[in-house]
Amino acid sequence: MKKIITGICALAGTLSFAQNKYDYQYPSNAINLYSQDINSGNAKYIGVGGAVGALGSDINAVEQNPAGLGVAITSDVQITAGVSSYNNKSSFGTNFKESDSKFNFQQFGGNFVFENPGSDWNRFSIGVAYYNQRIDNTSTIGDNRNISSVSQQYDGTFAGYYKNIDGYKSKFSLNFGSSYDDRLYLGLGLNFHETNYSSYEQYYERDSNDGNNYGYNLDGFPFNENGQGFSFSLGALYKIDQTVRLGAAYHSPVWYNMSTEYFGANNSFNNNGTVGSYNLYYSDYDMTRGGRFVGSLGFVLAKSLSLGIDYTYHMNNDTKLKPNSLFTPSNNFINDFVKNSSEVRVGAEYRIEKFKVRAGYNYVASPFKDFSIDLANTNNVVSTSNLSKAFVGDVNRASIGVGYDFGGFYLDAAYQYQTQKYKQLIGGGNYIDSNNSYVQLPNTYAVNTKLNSNLFLLTLGWQF
Repeated sequence: MKKIITGICALAGTLSFAQNKYDYQYPSNAINLYSQDINSGNAKYIGVGGAVGALGSDINAVEQNPAGLGVAITSDVQITAGVSSYNNKSSFGTNFKESDSKFNFQQFGGNFVFENPGSDWNRFSIGVAYYNQRIDNTSTIGDNRNISSVSQQYDGTFAGYYKNIDGYKSKFSLNFGSSYDDRLYLGLGLNFHETNYSSYEQYYERDSNDGNNYGYNLDGFPFNENGQGFSFSLGALYKIDQTVRLGAAYHSPVWYNMSTEYFGANNSFNNNGTVGSYNLYYSDYDMTRGGRFVGSLGFVLAKSLSLGIDYTYHMNNDTKLKPNSLFTPSNNFINDFVKNSSEVRVGAEYRIEKFKVRAGYNYVASPFKDFSIDLANTNNVVSTSNLSKAFVGDVNRASIGVGYDFGGFYLDAAYQYQTQKYKQLIGGGNYIDSNNSYVQLPNTYAVNTKLNSNLFLLTLGWQF
C-alpha cells in the first residue's frame, strides 16, 4: 500500500496557540508516550520508588545506572506479573469519571555473575531484562449547551467529548557490568524500545433541530502508531566506604523509526458541509527522543537498612521529529512549549532476617512550559489565559513493598499509587462523521483532568 508522508502534518488535529498554528498531536505524543524511562520493573524496584542508582545489585538497577549490575555477587532470574489500573476524572461544567484495569506480565529478566579471581577486575556480569507498561487512558467530557459547533448544514451544541488511548510501551535491555576491587563499578546497557498504541477522539453534537446526538471523529483519527527504537546507557558507581555509595549515569536519546496509520480528510472541505473523502493513510517517519542524566547517592547501614536518592535531568527539549521539512510545526511546538525537567526518587529497604519492608516516593516535573493561549470557558467566553500543566502535569508516585527470602527462591510484592493533574486541550479543529459531514469547534477549551493510577506487582525469583 502506498505510504503517504507529505500529508502527515495537515491531517493531525491542530490548536491555535496565539497567532501561530502548531501540530500538537505528534510532539505531545513524543513527550507523553515515548518517555525514555519506563514505569515498570520488579516488585523490589517499584517498592523502593526506583531509587536504586547508587545501590545496584538487582537487574532492575540498570534502569537508573547500568553499573549497578556489577554490584551483584550472585546470579539471579525473576519474573513479575501485575495488575495496572487507572481512574480518570474530568471537570468541564459536569464531572465524569472513567476507569479500567488490566493484568499483564510487567517484567522478566536475570543477571549472570562471573568471578575473575586473582585480578583487580574481580567480577563481571551480564544482564537481560524485559519491561512492559500499559499506557491506556480514557477521558469523557459531559455536555454543555452554552457551546455551539459550526456547521454548514445545521446548528448544534456540545453534547460530549471522548478521548481514548489503548496500548503499551516496552523495553528489552542487554547490560554488562564489572567490579574493580569491589569499589568501582562500571556498566554499559544496550536498549531496544517499542511503543504500540491506538487512539481516537470524538466530539458529540446535539442537533438543535431534531434533538438527537451525533458523533464525529477529530480529523486525523482513528490513529494507530508503532515505534521501534534503540538507545544506550553508560554508568559508574563508586563505593566510598561500606556505608556510602555514589553513582552517575548517562542515558542516550532513543532513536525511533515510526509507522502510523490514520484517517484524514486531506483538507478537502467543501462549502456544503462535507468532505470529499475521509480515507486511511499510512506514513513512516523518524523521531529522536531526548536522553537523561542520573546522579545517585546510596547508604547501606549495618546491612539491614539501605537508603537511595536519585536525581534525573530529562532532556525533553532535544526531542525532534524528522524529516524536519515535513515536521516544522511539530518541532516548533517542542522548541516553544517543551522544557527540560527534573525527577527525584527516594526509597528505603529494611531487612529483618529474611523478611524485607520497602517504601519509596518519586516526583516527576511536567515537561511542558506555561504559555499564554486564547481559551474559551464553559460559557464559551474567549479570553487570553496563562495555561499551566497542559497535556501532562507533575507526577507523584508513592510505593510500598514487602519481600521474603526462602533460601534461593524469593517472593516480593509491591503497590504503587500515582497521581497527576493536568489540562486536557480540546477543540480548535474539524470533526467528521461516517457520512463525511463535518463540523468545527473553532475555540480551544482546557478541561481540568486528574489521572490516578494503581500498580500491584508480584515477583518470583531465584538466586544461585
